[in-house]
Amino acid sequence: MRKIGSLRRRVLRLLLIAVIAGLSSSMVAGTAQAHHNTGAFGSSFADGDLMTLADDWGDHFGELGNSLCYRCADSWNTDLVMMWQAILYAEDLLAKSGIDGQFGPATRDATKLWQDRYDLPVDGQVGPMTWDRADDGLNWMASGQAVGYRASTGGWVYFERGESVTYNPYDAGAYRLLSAVNGSRSRAWLDNSDHRIHFFKKTITVS
Repeated sequence: MRKIGSLRRRVLRLLLIAVIAGLSSSMVAGTAQAHHNTGAFGSSFADGDLMTLADDWGDHFGELGNSLCYRCADSWNTDLVMMWQAILYAEDLLAKSGIDGQFGPATRDATKLWQDRYDLPVDGQVGPMTWDRADDGLNWMASGQAVGYRASTGGWVYFERGESVTYNPYDAGAYRLLSAVNGSRSRAWLDNSDHRIHFFKKTITVS
């Protein structure tokens, strides 16, 4: 069983590499529509609008009930914190080892640097203004099923939304975290086998 599981992970990773390599050079504007974007929305995981990407994360603050921040509620051992840390990694503001789902001092300090970089009030908390600015970096990939966050450093965070060659059984709005690449082209793989970026629990692992 271990050999089968290991082989399955290797095959899936190779498939993801092919998808990312084939699509990352052909990004289209963030107002494009996904081909299969018809459902899978909720208030306990990251999801997005039917038509646009630029407002996909703006409602996270309201759904979560508070900001992501150091010593704040729901900011420890969650997928959403890992997603934010992947963004900081792509921006060369956080080490790969810092993608752990725990909003500690390192994540707080990296968030302050991110806010300063994007001309936002600097408080080290991921609240409404920070989420709104972050989703401005989202772009549809040519498939209409994959999404990329473009960092100022040339790094990327890759997501999936809806049906695709990786057999995501959830159609449409739900985000799945695939990998993050920093400005030095070093990649962090995110195993998001639950096909959801959960607000209140941690299901994602890093390799």
